[in-house]
Amino acid sequence: MKKNVKKTVYWAVMILFLIIQGYPIVWLILAGFRPNIELLTDPFGIPKSLTLENFIKIFTQSNVVTYIKNSAIISVISLIFIVVISSMASFAIAKMKFAGRKKIYRYFLIGLTIPYAVTLIPLFTMFAKVGLINTRISVILPLLAFQLPVSIMLFVNFYSFIPNEIIEAAVIDGASIYGIYAKVIIPLSMNTIMTVLAMNFITVWNDYTFSLVFINSTELKTISIGLADFIGPRGLKDWGATYAAIATSIFPTLVIYFGLNKKMTAGMTLGAVKS
Repeated sequence: MKKNVKKTVYWAVMILFLIIQGYPIVWLILAGFRPNIELLTDPFGIPKSLTLENFIKIFTQSNVVTYIKNSAIISVISLIFIVVISSMASFAIAKMKFAGRKKIYRYFLIGLTIPYAVTLIPLFTMFAKVGLINTRISVILPLLAFQLPVSIMLFVNFYSFIPNEIIEAAVIDGASIYGIYAKVIIPLSMNTIMTVLAMNFITVWNDYTFSLVFINSTELKTISIGLADFIGPRGLKDWGATYAAIATSIFPTLVIYFGLNKKMTAGMTLGAVKS
């Protein structure tokens, strides 16, 4: 009897949690398909009609496609460098014996304590002097720097539980350090790589701070700051187009999250306990 009660309570809580978490997303997606007049008169009511007009408008009468392209370019370049640099650095820290490796690891972890805001003025001054303002590099470099600490922490936690015997066997077979990394370490760490990619994609794709500060031309704006285009004179908004644009901007994030959810969970738990 007690087990049944606990099970009922458990599922009730889980369903309630799902509703609380899922309702805003469902509402946002439906709002993107609702006529603007409905959103103005009855925004939280049951939709009376659905239309593609809002999505047609944002793709034909705005710069959303350009913004998505810019976000995609910044995300892909940033993720490639984040994975390559963090995995290599973590391999060296976890598996190579050299003086000061623990200090280097602690140095990377200090980055977890530094907020974005305190770096904006120094970065802007530096980028202005070298001519990087209003370029994609000015957004990619800070994102890379701030995402490396957590990525390195995940990789180091996983690599530290890879048996040294595997690496020793590869050395006996004549593998170089680069061969070990490419043919042994990378195949074993695919779940962790997927976790790092998914976590960092969400952050990089949704970046607002660096894009706002360092980008000022329409041709280079990312989707996160491009949404402001739908605010008209005196703060008036085209709510239908706004919600359609927001729904479009979060679609890649939802695909990545739900598509890689199992791999993310596996990557986060690998190395949590030693087998």
